[in-house]
Amino acid sequence: MSIPTQRTLVPVSGGSLAVFRYGDGMGEPVLLIHGVTSSNRAFQVFADSLIARGKAPFAVDLRGRGDSNNLPGPFGMAAHAQDMAAVINHFGWVKPDVIGHSMGGFVAAALVGLYPELVGDVVFADGGVPLPLPPGMTVEQVMPFILGPALARLAMVFESKQAYRDYWKPQPAFAKGWSAVMDEYVDFDLRGDAPHMKASTNPAAVEADSRDLFGDDLIVRSLKALTKQCLFIKAERGLQNEENGLYPMAVLDAVLP
Repeated sequence: MSIPTQRTLVPVSGGSLAVFRYGDGMGEPVLLIHGVTSSNRAFQVFADSLIARGKAPFAVDLRGRGDSNNLPGPFGMAAHAQDMAAVINHFGWVKPDVIGHSMGGFVAAALVGLYPELVGDVVFADGGVPLPLPPGMTVEQVMPFILGPALARLAMVFESKQAYRDYWKPQPAFAKGWSAVMDEYVDFDLRGDAPHMKASTNPAAVEADSRDLFGDDLIVRSLKALTKQCLFIKAERGLQNEENGLYPMAVLDAVLP
């Protein structure tokens, strides 16, 4: 695995956004955008693969997360897209490729919709296509079910890094084992001093951002306006190791050509 070799603070509305370079920075830049309660450390292993292919991975901490968790709102996909445009312009990149995972896929969709002139190829890693609402339910009704577990974790206080690791280890995603990659991931996420440590993500950011995942007009318009071929990678299983992944094929077939 890799850990970032350099952190850059990019001026954005309300303060500075943290951007982490993996490797020596040689090669074509690739902008990596993480999920709703994640951070740049989500890309430790993937960054190695990109570096081996001659790429220069740069992973952000989105507004309200990680080392960007002190940035104020407004949140939402349009705000994140504006931040990503600021990152691209700050480094002087010319049409970098963009890879968005989970909610990061929605940020990538908003970015290519609002700033198409700044973006090269786009990869949506199990995110970016509006999520289907259960029949007869509104976004407001669904939100407590979607956000409940995440907000509960963000409210928890941990006495040590080991306590936070112990919280994560029983999760179904790690049934086949734990690793140093996950140690780094969860340790980076934890903020504060023992014994009063909390996850870095701002709950207000999670609530605001999650509303844009269910048929937001910007996302729908952005996907419909795509003029280049993009890659969508579908996870085969769910977050809790469910047999079915997040996206039913019928939903993807209805949106993606």
